[in-house]
Amino acid sequence: MSKSGLSDESFINLWKQNPSSIKMAELLNISHQAANERRRRLEKKYNIRLATVDDQSRQKYDQSMLVTADRIEVKLRLMDGVIIVAGDNHFWPGSIPVMHRAYCYLSKKIKPFAQIWNGDAFDGSSISRFPSIGWESKPSVQEELEAVQDRSKEVVESSPNSKRIWTAGNHDLRFESRLAANAPEYRGVKGIHLKDHIPEWTPAWFVTVNEGLPSHTEIRHRENGGVHAAYNNTLKSGVNIVTGHDHVADVKSFDDRRGRRYGVRHGMTADSCRDPQFVHYLEGRKTSWQAGLAVLTYKNGELLQPELALKWDDESFQFRGEIIKV
Repeated sequence: MSKSGLSDESFINLWKQNPSSIKMAELLNISHQAANERRRRLEKKYNIRLATVDDQSRQKYDQSMLVTADRIEVKLRLMDGVIIVAGDNHFWPGSIPVMHRAYCYLSKKIKPFAQIWNGDAFDGSSISRFPSIGWESKPSVQEELEAVQDRSKEVVESSPNSKRIWTAGNHDLRFESRLAANAPEYRGVKGIHLKDHIPEWTPAWFVTVNEGLPSHTEIRHRENGGVHAAYNNTLKSGVNIVTGHDHVADVKSFDDRRGRRYGVRHGMTADSCRDPQFVHYLEGRKTSWQAGLAVLTYKNGELLQPELALKWDDESFQFRGEIIKV
């Protein structure tokens, strides 16, 4: 008999009914490390395999992820855990936005199930369809790509075990639209797609979380427009929906006979409308844009009230009642 009071046979049978070191630890009032150690000893002793549904680093999460055959959609199933969503990064050489630093800070702290870049990681200012204003200085495509790659590396390092999904935005599409229009003969050649340069991200048009459940959530770069976009998005889609594109940050709840769902706009990662990417075509106007990101928390398969983290100043952001310097 072991310290747990169970014979080897009883332990093996109980493990098969509860293939989790966390659950076994609760049942036997021992640490999950002790449960795992005994499992390994018994596997070696009896030359058997005791399957487990949790690794220590993934114990809270349903790990299912499906990429549809057409690469249009990524489907996630998440019962308990967090997804961090940010977008409209418009990364610029030599600049690390506050909310990118906040994204990495929160990822390191929370260890999210998934990190999502929801469109426009790349700005593509030099290959825009709009003409240059005067003789403004713009970075090259290569310089912008290197900025995106540098920021991507920082995200990966902040939470290496998280799933990473990049949903394409209209600015991202500038990269390959220019090539498709001017060099169609290079179709299919590796390197002509933006996704080729950030292989650590799974590309898609949109992400679906918990399809068919009350917490069904869709994350895509854009949907409806206008000041009431968040409300109209969830009203018309019939599901929780998270979008970017208009650089606005807000959360709107909607209740009907089926329950409550949310329309979320996560704001932009870029710092402000005075950033060099925007200032000239805005003619210096002040906008209602907000630098922010969204934190989606799922408990027992239900989506809790979505949270926003917002830029506070050039060195800090606000989240859950705190001003956090990054």
